[in-house]
Amino acid sequence: MVIDKQQEVQTITLNGVNYSLNLREIETFMQQCDLFMDANHTEFDTMTQIISDQLIDNANANTSVPELRAQLKFLREVSFLLRCMLSPASPSTEY
Repeated sequence: MVIDKQQEVQTITLNGVNYSLNLREIETFMQQCDLFMDANHTEFDTMTQIISDQLIDNANANTSVPELRAQLKFLREVSFLLRCMLSPASPSTEY
């Protein structure tokens, strides 16, 4: 993987707090995922769906949907983040 024409670290602000978004760490994340799955936006979406299904299927019978809601919403947001953030660049895309 090569990070081209961009700074390695970008800063984003959420609720007045600055956070570093390190492209090298994203690259490392994708390389690690590629060791056990096809690391692309479609497979990340599939993996989060599988985890969601496992969470629901293996929940205690007394667990209510509201108790699972935060975990399921988080997985949905992670899936959305990965799908958007890691979509393949077209050859004409320049940063």
